[in-house]
Amino acid sequence: MASLSIRITAPLAALLALSACDADRSHFPSLAIRPAERAYGTAQPVAPTASLPLTTQLPAGADLAAGVAALRATARAAHSRFLERHGQAARVIDAAKGNAPGTEAWSRAAIALAGLTSARGEGMVALSDLDRLLIAATEKAATGPDDDLKLVDPAHREVAALLANEDAAIAALDNSLGN
Repeated sequence: MASLSIRITAPLAALLALSACDADRSHFPSLAIRPAERAYGTAQPVAPTASLPLTTQLPAGADLAAGVAALRATARAAHSRFLERHGQAARVIDAAKGNAPGTEAWSRAAIALAGLTSARGEGMVALSDLDRLLIAATEKAATGPDDDLKLVDPAHREVAALLANEDAAIAALDNSLGN
């Protein structure tokens, strides 16, 4: 009896599955806000914010030099804090070597690694500001003097190198933890 029902239902199931393949794909459900989304306060439209111009205006002369120096100092200070945290994280991760994921020692090491990754973010803020200044200085140098570019580029390279070193340090610790 079971064999008979399988012989009847199997072709029927295959037929239903194949009929779904022939469905019209040109009509998709609406992405409009549904009443339930309105009732629970989700999917509310966000008011548009003022967008930044496509190019950042460079501050003039001394202001640019002071801004670049401040960003460079911020990145160096962030890197010093990163190095301090790196030493602490390295000790915790070394103590966790050989422990299985999920153990207390491994969890502490994973948290230390996450804290180190978070500390790297402090320098990223300075680099992103230098990125914008570099783009603006490059645009300005394309049609005029390159004094601003000569000021911004070395700072950008220095901060990018600090962050590259931090990336390598994090990757090495992550590998030693076994992630």
